[in-house]
Amino acid sequence: MKSVPDRATTNWGRWGSEDERGALNLIDDETVLAATRTPRTGHVYNLGLPVQRTDLPVVDYRGAPQRLTLVSHSDSDMYQAFQAPEGFGANEDVLVVPTHNGTHMDALSHVYSEGRLYNGFPAETFASHTGAGRCGVEKLGGFAGRGVLLDIARLHGVPQLEPGHAVTGTELESAAAAAEVELQRGDVLVVHTGWLTGFRNDPAGARLDAQPGLGLDAVDFVVDHEIAAVGADNSAIEVIPFDRGEFMAVHRELLVGYGVPFIEHLSLTELAADACTTFLFMVAPLLITGATGSPVNPIAIG
Repeated sequence: MKSVPDRATTNWGRWGSEDERGALNLIDDETVLAATRTPRTGHVYNLGLPVQRTDLPVVDYRGAPQRLTLVSHSDSDMYQAFQAPEGFGANEDVLVVPTHNGTHMDALSHVYSEGRLYNGFPAETFASHTGAGRCGVEKLGGFAGRGVLLDIARLHGVPQLEPGHAVTGTELESAAAAAEVELQRGDVLVVHTGWLTGFRNDPAGARLDAQPGLGLDAVDFVVDHEIAAVGADNSAIEVIPFDRGEFMAVHRELLVGYGVPFIEHLSLTELAADACTTFLFMVAPLLITGATGSPVNPIAIG
């Protein structure tokens, strides 16, 4: 397997040499309008995890989200300057949130291979102080489209796939057939492995170093169906340990090569239980200039 995407078989240059949105270009106004006609029940599913310090899948070096109090009733004296009446005040917070823990979206600046980001931009366009000069999360912006849930756990008749299960393109095709759904250009693929549900049921017993997810064999499925973005209920979209022993190989192929954004740690328990296979899917990352990702609370309307 090549260590850097081949320009002839990727999306580099497909939308111009300056493009920083990648496969999200597949979602145009007509695609969004068609997606708004997908819901049948109007039920709203929040697919994000709560932002809290404990009981979340956290990679240690990134740290857990922190909600810190800025002001509270103990600071009531400061409101006297505003002529606040006795007993009146406000509570406020400060958040310290890693961009790649919890439910989040990867920007196209998140991963580079052989010194290149998506579309061939040099990795050196990223600086520690100023962040991503190219392909920051603000370049992706918010988007909406048709989401398609492919439930691989249901396909195998289990609540959760085995740790290290590498999902193949054949399994994705079989899950689509079982759901009687035909994927369309610009769809957002959402993959249910059951891993996150298992983690939330038993955080202490869950292993972050062994998770089901997409294998390299699934890359062609995403590319051939012209998928705009991929989400899943695990930590990396791809299988852990990494397929064929290649570090972040699916990130390399899809994020770097084809500019397909990833939405990780989706909470899919309710969506899967309702067998809601197609829905209006909306994601709005924070427009953090130069960031490699953003916390999100994606919304599905079934």
